[in-house]
Amino acid sequence: MLQLHHRQIQMNWISYYLGNHPRRVLLTVFCVLIPLLSYFLIYPLEIECDIRRGFANKHGHAVEELTKFSNFYNISVGGLEIWGILARNKSTDKDLNINLKLLNEIDELHQYVWNYTTEYKGETIRFKDLSSEDINYVFNYYRRLLAIDWMPSVNLSYPLASAFGHSFYLGSQFFGVNRGEESKVGPIKTSQFVALWYMSKAETFEQKQKLQAVQLGIFKKSAEKPNDLLFDFEMFGDQVANSEMLRGTLTTVKLFFIGGCLMVAFMACTFTELTVFSKIMLIIGAIGSPIAATGACFAILGWVGHPFNSIMCITPFLILGIGVDDAFLLLNCWRREESKEKSAKEAQNQLARVIREISPSMAITSLTNTLAFGVGFLAPTPQMSSFCLGTALAIVLDFLLEFLIFVPCMVLFYEKKQPKSEVKNEKRIEAENKVDHQEASISTATFNWRSFTGWLLSVPGRFLVILLYLSIFTATYLGVARMESTFDPSKTFPSDSKLVDSLASFTSIQEEYSPINFLSNVPDLQNDTDVAIFEEMIHRLENREGCYGNTASHNIYRDYKEYLNYTKSDEKNYNQLEKFLKGRVMDDGGTIKWHKEGNDTVIDLINFVVVCQGRSSWSERAVNVEKTRQILVDYPQYNITLFDYDGTIYDLIITVKGELVKSLAITFTCMTIACFVIMPSFVAPTIASVATVSISFCLIGFLSIWGQNLDPVTMIDVIMAIGFSVDYSAHVCYHYYCAREHNLGSKQEVITQVLQAVGRPVIEASLTTLLCMAPLFVVPVYMIQSFAKTVTLVTTFGLLHGLFFLPVVLYFIPLNTPKHSLPTFTPSTQPLVALEDDEK
Repeated sequence: MLQLHHRQIQMNWISYYLGNHPRRVLLTVFCVLIPLLSYFLIYPLEIECDIRRGFANKHGHAVEELTKFSNFYNISVGGLEIWGILARNKSTDKDLNINLKLLNEIDELHQYVWNYTTEYKGETIRFKDLSSEDINYVFNYYRRLLAIDWMPSVNLSYPLASAFGHSFYLGSQFFGVNRGEESKVGPIKTSQFVALWYMSKAETFEQKQKLQAVQLGIFKKSAEKPNDLLFDFEMFGDQVANSEMLRGTLTTVKLFFIGGCLMVAFMACTFTELTVFSKIMLIIGAIGSPIAATGACFAILGWVGHPFNSIMCITPFLILGIGVDDAFLLLNCWRREESKEKSAKEAQNQLARVIREISPSMAITSLTNTLAFGVGFLAPTPQMSSFCLGTALAIVLDFLLEFLIFVPCMVLFYEKKQPKSEVKNEKRIEAENKVDHQEASISTATFNWRSFTGWLLSVPGRFLVILLYLSIFTATYLGVARMESTFDPSKTFPSDSKLVDSLASFTSIQEEYSPINFLSNVPDLQNDTDVAIFEEMIHRLENREGCYGNTASHNIYRDYKEYLNYTKSDEKNYNQLEKFLKGRVMDDGGTIKWHKEGNDTVIDLINFVVVCQGRSSWSERAVNVEKTRQILVDYPQYNITLFDYDGTIYDLIITVKGELVKSLAITFTCMTIACFVIMPSFVAPTIASVATVSISFCLIGFLSIWGQNLDPVTMIDVIMAIGFSVDYSAHVCYHYYCAREHNLGSKQEVITQVLQAVGRPVIEASLTTLLCMAPLFVVPVYMIQSFAKTVTLVTTFGLLHGLFFLPVVLYFIPLNTPKHSLPTFTPSTQPLVALEDDEK
């Protein structure tokens, strides 16, 4: 009790200071924000987009596998980029005729890419300087051999060609071979695609920007479809995808201003009772608080060196919606206080009552939103984690700035329209009639809420509400049941991008060619048991479901053993390796690492490739990769790891369900505890928590119905939605908690008073949020539209729960005297619940 009294004194002191010194408060906030926001003048705002690693699961296997693979090529884990070019017929319904002239022209394209130069910040850069090594050795070897195909030692059959006693697999560079022929086996006559692959080294942000400049130049060249070539070509690279993702982000920022204008227009329509100047200043205060909070949040992150990413551009929309909600609540309570007949009109006394009523529900919503995004900060994806960190910080700042910016503006500039004193008697009478009409409107509004409650709690009303909820619940269950776990890079960049067609082509070849690299030690050739176990492992890997067996593999260990048999060497070691590599006339630097120890050759690691048929579904490919990892567990002695360039995405698909369930459990627990702390009762916080679960469940189901899949984007959206869904139930349940404490009478009377207190601001806040989200549906980016769908659905179901479902649930709860009660306050600071007698 003493603690509550102490808290009451603190609240009164804050209200007193804000009410008596609003200009001083605004000036202080201005003086703090200006130096903080100077960050944007001193440093350029650099937005990092990393479609590959930005969505990688920090705790997944793929990160460790990527690290080992990058180290094999002496590239940092963040600097490895693999991308490709596909040559195809100018007529999309025909295939390429494979001949020496065509291959030489494709090689000219390869040389053009390899020596491509462009300008970046006044510096001339070449792709060759950003590349690790040329990995198109199969294509180059085949092209050179095609000129001497007449030699008996050369056999260029598909898919396994051979020359001079060495075999090599052609399926890594030629796709859709001999379509329409009776058999694909044999010399390559036609091919749907011929692929060129590149491995780039871009370890720093500046190097990534240079590589992006190179890839964008080549991408634009491919879009031109040059007539001087016998073929067209498509390319897909992560840096081009990053650039396209940033383009979608910039479109979102532009539409943010449209959403803001719609919110301003709506607020201008709702503030009809205010003077023009008062209306302008309060709108500035209402949208200025969240905008200042977002700017301050980004500035703080910038000062501490935290990177910005494209998803963080959504944060202003979120904070604007939350901030405007709080402004409506404060303003609605201030209106009710203004309408009362009081002997003392001091601003600080009136403000104390407003803050006493609204601050707890504001605290609940801000705290729960912060907790939700705080849990989201633990998300396994770096981009989503940074987004949640920034948003959580912005919510805390917005909660403070609502009291430090909007409240002083409300004290200073709130002014109703008043009839002029020096007017003719007729105009004075007309003005008085107008005031009477406004008072009648207020009375009518009150009556409307009472009529609405009467209909809602009647037997037909309760039946319709229960029927509506059961219908929504059934649809939700069906939507959740059919939700699929998947993800692909196209969800991060605009759907109108030409990159979508390129990605579709690269995805189509994966159905034919889905390679996995394996980095492994090799067995001791003198130990027959060791050799047998190693070859058993290779056999299992090559004969997995959908794999082509040993014919499609590129395994330099097997080739070396065949070489020893071919030369009839009795040696059981690797001392002939150097001679073997020279005889292959191929660049094998990307397949084996070895060193000399005296006269002996020691192999450090080999990189062998197993090729399988792929699947069009990313989720199926993810499951196959996980099954392959389980095979490797049985052979720890070879320190073997797999590498799939899409492995980071597969990890997300595999782990997203578990991560979502874990995050939901933590978030729900934290917010339930927060509700019980602020509302020390059993009924109100329990109902608020159950309503949160209901809204979140409905959200997931209808996101599935609306075309969303279960992926990292949806996971963060759902976690975010839990925080938002508490807003509606918390406001209703908190005022219900206060109304029960004040013994307002019957159940219907209690619920009527609750809706009179929160109904209008909740509706106004919801409409402004929907208006702010509306422009985002125009952005052709899955990730942005997913966010807009989430907020729209949460707002819709939040309104349904707050105005329909919760009142019916509360109606069935008996009004017993609660064990806990609010402290007894003086009339000037007592929590206010819009009593009927007060409004008359």
